[in-house]
Amino acid sequence: MFDRSGAPAPVLGIDPGLSRCGYGAVVAHASTQAAVAYGVIRTPAGDELGPRLARLEAELERLVHELRPGAVAVERVLFQTNVRTAMSVGQASGVALAVAARAGVPVVHYSPNEVKLAVTGYGAADKAQVQQMVMRLLRLHEPPRPADAADALALALCHLWAAPMRDAARANAPARSGGFDRAVAAALAKEDRR
Repeated sequence: MFDRSGAPAPVLGIDPGLSRCGYGAVVAHASTQAAVAYGVIRTPAGDELGPRLARLEAELERLVHELRPGAVAVERVLFQTNVRTAMSVGQASGVALAVAARAGVPVVHYSPNEVKLAVTGYGAADKAQVQQMVMRLLRLHEPPRPADAADALALALCHLWAAPMRDAARANAPARSGGFDRAVAAALAKEDRR
């Protein structure tokens, strides 16, 4: 993942939400990673849905234009007990996917447990543990706040570490024979279409 100048392109992590959408861009340099940008895009809860989604879209477009990421890592929504929350997270996720698609940036989804496992070594880590590990891994002076920004940085880190394995699996899957290898290749292709 390199930009037009040959410099490494960042991975932009998106922790989707309508009231608070976390973002975090991380770039890899040799054996280290560095945060390029992180924060939260907020939309007023009292506003109508359409203007809130339009504002989120405009802010995400600005980020993609400024950062020129090589990939966008979005948290996959698996389950929410609150239906309103699930719908707003799904809407925000859809906006992020549309923005990335228009910019021609590939999108990868990771579950919260995959991200927690990647950055903390424990798939059920709490928000504070994720913030602490992101701070240490990116050599930040303090934990990234709010937690949505830390989650977005964790998504970017997860992708930076997972991408080489995904690429190797894709490269080797067609060359091998056997049902298992075809099943792995099909699963990877299906994941990319999501």
